[in-house]
Parts: sequence; C-alpha cells; structure tokens
Amino acid sequence: MTTACAITLGIALALYLAAALLFQGQFLLRKHGWDAPGRKSLGLGLAVHLIGMILHLMLSGQSPFTSMLVIISWLVVALVVASLLAERYLHLRHLGLLSAPLAFLGLLYPLLMPIRFEQAESILVEYPFLGVHVVLTLLGHVGFALAFCAAIVYLVQHQALKKGQLNRYLPALDTTGEAAFRFAGAGFSLFTLGLGMGVIWLFGAPGEYLGGEDAKIWLSLPTWLVFAAYLYLRGIAGRHGRRMKWLVIAGFVLGVVNLVGVRHDFGDEDASIPLAPQLTRQ
Repeated sequence: MTTACAITLGIALALYLAAALLFQGQFLLRKHGWDAPGRKSLGLGLAVHLIGMILHLMLSGQSPFTSMLVIISWLVVALVVASLLAERYLHLRHLGLLSAPLAFLGLLYPLLMPIRFEQAESILVEYPFLGVHVVLTLLGHVGFALAFCAAIVYLVQHQALKKGQLNRYLPALDTTGEAAFRFAGAGFSLFTLGLGMGVIWLFGAPGEYLGGEDAKIWLSLPTWLVFAAYLYLRGIAGRHGRRMKWLVIAGFVLGVVNLVGVRHDFGDEDASIPLAPQLTRQ
C-alpha cells in the first residue's frame, strides 16, 4: 500500500470513527441533532475512502483483488454505500448506528494488521492490531465497571426507599439509572470493537499465537449478549427498575470471571497467563 493511499485511508478511518461516535452519542445521550452530522461524516469518510482506493489502484498498478486486505477495504466501501442508500430510499432509520462502527473496524484491519515491530519483546507491541484489541476491550470493562457501581447504588437507594428512608448520601434513582445506562453503553461500544478485533485476530492474523478454539474470546460473548440485551430493553423498549440493574450486575460479573479466570490459548502453556495485557513472548 502506497504512502498516499495509507494517509488517505487513515483520514477515512478517522471520519468513520467520528460518525460512529456521533451515532452512538445520539443513542446514549439522546442527542437527536447528532444524526445529521453523523451521516455527513459517514458520507465524507466514504468519499475519502474511495479516493484512497483509487490512488492505490493508480500508484500500485495492482488488481483490486490482489490481497484479502484490499478486498476487505472494498467490502467496507460496499457496506457504507448500501447503508446510506437504504437509509435514503428505503427509509431504514439508524442503520449508521451499526454500519459506522463496522466500517471503522473493517478499515482498521487492512491498515493496522500488516504493521509489525519484529524486535519488540511484547506481543502487544509487536502486533499493534492485537494491542489495540486489548486496550479497547479493557476500556469496555471500565465502562461496565462504572455501570456496575451505578447499578449497586441504585439498588441500595431503592432498598432504602422501600423502608421509607432516603439515603441522602446517594444520588437519586433517576440519576443512577441514567448513569448505569450511559456507562454500559459506552463500555459496550468499546467492548464490541475490541471483541470484533479479537475475533478477526483468531481467523485473519498470522496465526502463530491464537487458534479458533481460543476460549477467552468466545467466552466474552455471554458478557456482550447480556449488555446488548440490557441496552435494548433499557434504550429501545424503555424498561426500567431493579431487574435491569441486576442484568448489569450479571454482565459485569461474567466479564470479570472471563477477564481474570480464563487464559488465552497460545498453544504453549508456559506462554499462557490470565491477563492479556501481561502477555509477553517467551
């Protein structure tokens, strides 16, 4: 990939990320005016992305299907085009909520996966794609932890109110309920990107380290499904109350058990340790 193409695609990646953040903000923060700039950012990202791919064809002289990295980049273009056309002509609203993060993740793969730092001692530095996966996943867990704390405060305050007492040291139920929803949503967005990169690493990376049977990635799915159910029920179905908070607590506990108690399978027991950020080459 030529330098001009890489720079152009990097700009497109940033625009896709901006679109994803705007669409997520519209959903989580109830900012209805963010939909239009999100769609514009997505469209501008598509235009810059196309320019980058055309530059690659002109400067490299290679076929559009020379490698899987280039093919995936074209698939991202097709995804964004289909999403924008469906929203405009089929009136399918809020497709950008899914298509923008997928476009960001899809373009991140061909840009970041080929980068290697052969002399690095840590796997996470040698393979930046894997390092970004770990960082995003851990940031997602931070969001889940904050949502868990808000859920616990909600339950304590709710119990006090049932007894006819108000704990003046704790926030109101509405405040803690909204905080739990927003923290869970932010954590879920980051965790989803991290999990997606982890799944891609299993099947699209060089393959020296993780295999398709790696349990840590697959056991992240229950955590993802629990928080996805919570966000749907709370954000779209409009459900509130203690049961929703117990769902947050269950998702957080599942995530902690997987994070701390499950090892990556590197095909070498000596190289497997519980916490991904500490992985080093032996």
